[in-house]
Amino acid sequence: MQNQKAINSGRIYKYLFWMLGSAVLIYYFLVHVLSGMADADDLVLKQKLSGGAWIYITHYGAPATDLDTLRFYLTDPIMGSDEEILQALNDRSSFLITDSALEDVVVSDTLNGVGIKVKGVIYRYFSKQYTKADGLRSYRVSLDQKDERE
Repeated sequence: MQNQKAINSGRIYKYLFWMLGSAVLIYYFLVHVLSGMADADDLVLKQKLSGGAWIYITHYGAPATDLDTLRFYLTDPIMGSDEEILQALNDRSSFLITDSALEDVVVSDTLNGVGIKVKGVIYRYFSKQYTKADGLRSYRVSLDQKDERE
């Protein structure tokens, strides 16, 4: 009887070990492999704003069935090469996503933030951004968007 109990508990521990191992592998795949597939391809513009923050624009070359997009980030200055900046931006959340071409984008300083003019579809837009460089500072993002390219 004692031997049967030991065999059953050994099977349970073996089963639990493989379940835990599988869960760890699935988590790793989802977080580290699939989450990196949507990273931007190129840093296409970086511009310093009058308040000390920087605006960065990245290009995401989508697979065949999706449109290429530009992603906009407003953040404290990021030091390093373009590749290092791109890697840092891929870990952050963009405030604007559009299918505009870079030549259809105009970025300008405004009194209390940044003005952006784009031609194309806007997929995501947040009108207020914050940076932490010299305390918490807010930037108003003014957007002028035209649906069609002329």
